[in-house]
Amino acid sequence: MRLLLEHHWATSIPVASIGIALIWVGLQEGLLKKIKIGVVFVAVSVVLFLLGILVETPTESARRVVTGFVESVEEENAQAALGYLHKDVILIDDWLGMTQKGSRGVQESLEELHKRHIIQYNTILNTRIFEGTDDVQVELYVFSRISGIGSVPSHWRLLVRERRDGKWVIYSIDAVEIAGKSYR
Repeated sequence: MRLLLEHHWATSIPVASIGIALIWVGLQEGLLKKIKIGVVFVAVSVVLFLLGILVETPTESARRVVTGFVESVEEENAQAALGYLHKDVILIDDWLGMTQKGSRGVQESLEELHKRHIIQYNTILNTRIFEGTDDVQVELYVFSRISGIGSVPSHWRLLVRERRDGKWVIYSIDAVEIAGKSYR
């Protein structure tokens, strides 16, 4: 089921191809039964595609939230970034020697980052997503070009959870490694 929902292109295109092939063969050979079966296959492929678009899995929700958060940080839009966070988000900020709690701590960290440096370029190299029973852990590998520092690879661990109102938010941000320095 996960394949159908998260990769709707990969599932609907082969089904549609079979349907179109059956319709083609049915038209060539004048077989109404093959045409009808082909039409059913095409209709099923459309349903699979629409289902994949309309239903968002926890993995897709977590990926969307984390990507939005990273883009907001890159654009220096702290208010938009805070919209992706739980109000009591935990920020493990070991490079400053403290753990901050809540969106206010993240806001202070973002303001400090943007005051000191400009993120000139940022790309997500890889994400590894592990779905738990009530949350999703996202291992995020990022490569950034930062003014005054240069190229900085980093590895982050974010925990994303669905709130009671149905909105998915980040409730923990942990720096695993930044520029080769481990914070585990």
